[in-house]
Amino acid sequence: MKKLLLILATALIWLSAYAQKEHQLQEVTVVASRTTNNAEGYTTNLRGMDIAKGKPAVDVLGFLPNISCEQGTFKINGLAVSEIYVDGIKLSDISELDNIPGERIDKVQVKYLAGSNQNAALSGGTIMITLRRPPEGGFYGSINVNADWHRACDFGNEGIGGMFNYRYKNLSVYDNLYLGANKYKETAEQTFFSDGEHSSYSETSKWHGFDEHNRLSLSQQFKSGAILGGSYHIASSNLKPKSITSGDGIYSLIDKKNNVLAQEGTLKFSLPLNRRGASMELTADYFNRHSNETARYADNGTELADIKEKYNLDLWKFNADFTYPYSRKFVWQFGASAQLLNSKYTPFCFSANDRFETSDTPTKSNGFTPIVYASAKGQAWKLRYSFGLNWQLNRIEYSDLKENIKNRNTQWSLNPTVQVMMPFGSRMQHAVMLNYKRTLSDIPHTAISSVISWSDANNYSVGNPELKAQSADMLMAGLSLFRNKLNITALYMHSHNRIWWQTFQDAENAGVYYTKPVNISGQGAWGFGAEWMESLTKWWRFKLSGRVEITPENLILGGVHYGKTRFKEYFYFNNNFTFSHGWGGMVNANFEPTYRSYDRTYHAVYNIGGRVYKNFLGDNLQVALDFTAIGNRRKLDRRTDKTTISYKYTTPVQYVGFSLVWNFSGGKQVNVNVVDGTQEYRETKDNR
Repeated sequence: MKKLLLILATALIWLSAYAQKEHQLQEVTVVASRTTNNAEGYTTNLRGMDIAKGKPAVDVLGFLPNISCEQGTFKINGLAVSEIYVDGIKLSDISELDNIPGERIDKVQVKYLAGSNQNAALSGGTIMITLRRPPEGGFYGSINVNADWHRACDFGNEGIGGMFNYRYKNLSVYDNLYLGANKYKETAEQTFFSDGEHSSYSETSKWHGFDEHNRLSLSQQFKSGAILGGSYHIASSNLKPKSITSGDGIYSLIDKKNNVLAQEGTLKFSLPLNRRGASMELTADYFNRHSNETARYADNGTELADIKEKYNLDLWKFNADFTYPYSRKFVWQFGASAQLLNSKYTPFCFSANDRFETSDTPTKSNGFTPIVYASAKGQAWKLRYSFGLNWQLNRIEYSDLKENIKNRNTQWSLNPTVQVMMPFGSRMQHAVMLNYKRTLSDIPHTAISSVISWSDANNYSVGNPELKAQSADMLMAGLSLFRNKLNITALYMHSHNRIWWQTFQDAENAGVYYTKPVNISGQGAWGFGAEWMESLTKWWRFKLSGRVEITPENLILGGVHYGKTRFKEYFYFNNNFTFSHGWGGMVNANFEPTYRSYDRTYHAVYNIGGRVYKNFLGDNLQVALDFTAIGNRRKLDRRTDKTTISYKYTTPVQYVGFSLVWNFSGGKQVNVNVVDGTQEYRETKDNR
């Protein structure tokens, strides 16, 4: 492995030296100069930009203003992104961005906050990617092949994917397919400190399996301008995770098989109402997720339990949206939607035991979420504005089918959204922004069930039927200088009924602990961030950013009073290199210092990795090598009133990934219309 890293480092040094000889032939294009600010965020034109070359779309986004990727989650100004769209298609899995070459991106629209027309649960903004059409249009797409080598488990995560767009007369066809095989091994150490005593365990987790997903969209356009379309998305996962815990005289095994099938069908009808741009859009969507899990529990060679669980979720959603341009500078939007939820959990216990607690309670949940909204956006003098009002109702009925007990809960909220932006300066190269939004989260149906989920032999999590949906008020301010080269943001958030996973000790088994979601009182938090984007040479561009979150605590949790002010910091340094003859690469580093939040301590993590690529055949063929050179995995401390539980991931982070991408196109130039789904599976769970 050391030799391989040495080769990669030597390659980057050689490429850098070579670029210095050739850089006078290249041109500098500043990404900030291609960015246009508006009341809701900004739009960046990436056609021909060096930051889009040689990397998948998932890596391109991290180089854009106010966007960061933290622990596999995209954030805008520190808030988790609510939705990502590609050519109007909402992605159900961020991994779909791996199949989209960055060179295909035409522009990216970033909205800092979710709009009033979206579910009030969506607080963070939206990323909307538009792919460029090739000059000859007609049909276009890409094929991607990838394979990874991990220091922890050798080769794993092989896959092949493809995206295809085609139009025949007024019929548009879109298809996105991926097939993959997964294999991984993870090691960890766990220590328990209680009343002067301490015990340690080592843990090994392995999993392997297959996953595939495919989205097919057909759309017919009529002479009147109306469009009728439908899409079908299917995704399946067959995973076999195994967890082994040893130490303190025990050897425990949790062996699972988990099969998940998700399907979504969507019908959409859009109709222009007049020549000024008024339109109507009607959507009907059905989403189903079905999972079967079989788990075998053993302790010191003795099999204790063999459990089978089934979970089925049905979601129906109906939307009616209208757009009415009142003038060239003022546009109304209004509409309504209704979502129906039905979920059922059925456990089958083949043997009972006292060591591993499992659920034998079948449950059912029914939910109803109607939404009515109205919004408008426009421009007065130089001021650009957007405002809206959203009314949402959350109604949930949870049933214990074993004891025939029902629990009902209803919440509703009026949720305003206000966003303004004012450019200033002699050339309007600066801008100031102010945004406000109130949110009401979805019904947390996955966290109120009776499911007991074991993460290892000493820890599990349970649901809470009394749980309420959380809400929050958010105020965001921003200052953009020198056409987005320097960005400064400030954020204040006050949450209500925040969901927190509290740690408890199992009353029946010593040394076993569990987490349970609880609602905690209102909490305020401040956030401040700054970033600098620059291209100091013709072949090097970087983005340096940092953010701090400040949270005053005043809460009694588990008999302990938490009253200190906590600081949570993030630092990122993204570097993009564009050399001649199709060579390029990137090196990214991130660092998150230790921070505390109530009864948990998250120890420092860091990571340095990158990519080296080479383009052939006019950028239609690309070979790339991704790598992680060094890094530090997470260590988490959790506390109860008597015990501190320390969990440390010890898996080496080093890996090398190989990918091959072929872009193709042909035929006459056309636009391809695509229909996507409107729903997704959101799980409320404890992440350690």
